Parts: sequence; structure tokens; C-alpha cells
Amino acid sequence: MFDVLTYLFEQYSDPAAFGDRGSLTRQLNAIGFEEDEIGEALDWLDSVSEASVEPYLGADDGSGMRIYADSELEHLPADVRGLLQFLEDNDALTPAQREMVIDRLLELDHEDLDVSNAKLLVLMVLWAQQAELPILLGEALLEAVHGEPTMQ
Repeated sequence: MFDVLTYLFEQYSDPAAFGDRGSLTRQLNAIGFEEDEIGEALDWLDSVSEASVEPYLGADDGSGMRIYADSELEHLPADVRGLLQFLEDNDALTPAQREMVIDRLLELDHEDLDVSNAKLLVLMVLWAQQAELPILLGEALLEAVHGEPTMQ
């Protein structure tokens, strides 16, 4: 799934440019991606694209610290939670976006959750929302797509 998401991010400037799901699936299949990988990635992207920001907006009104539920603590590794806190502290994520990202991360298998995959998924959520990122933080997130950071 992560390889498909990375490919889509690199090839399309806007998720709306994908066209219909059938032709996109055929294109991804022709490139060599597995059918189940494609389906999983597109389903995940659909859940991001179709998710309304409305239920999350209340988080922007609060000024307290985010306390994770026991189930979230069990599912999200400490370094992933730390990444989310870092991104929020540095204005790359609003509290509402953080909540949306957490919901999307909770959809994944626990085995798939590490900082690199979390960076990619944060980037995908922000990309789907066409959100602006501070340049240095955007660079850190792009590391998940391109490997080594380009800025030293």
C-alpha cells in the first residue's frame, strides 16, 4: 500500500487528477503493483478524500494537551505519537488535522506503523487536503517519499 501511495504522490500534483478508479487501477496494475495493494491504497485514499473536516474542527478550539486513549496508546507507537506532537508544535498540523491523521493511522495494522510510514500518511492527508506546509517540515515529511533529506 505504501509504495502505491508514494507513486501516486510523486506522479500527481492533486488527488483530483487521478481520474476514475478503474483506469487508475489498470494503470497501476500495468506498472506492476499488486491488485490487493492497489485496492488497499485507493480505499485508504478514498477514506481520506471523503472524510469531512467538520467532525475534527472542535479540536482547533481547544488549548489543552492531547491525551491518548488506551486503545490509541496500544496501537500507535511512542515515536509516531512523538512525530505527531512535533508536527503540531511546529504548525505543520492543526489539532483538527492531527485528529484526522490519528484516525487514518488507526485504520492500519499495528505492524505497519513506524515513523517512516506515519510521515508518508501525514503527507498524504495534507496532500489530499491541499494544505500548505512549512518548508523545513515539508522537507522532513518528503524524506518518507524520497529517502534521504535534500537539505542539510
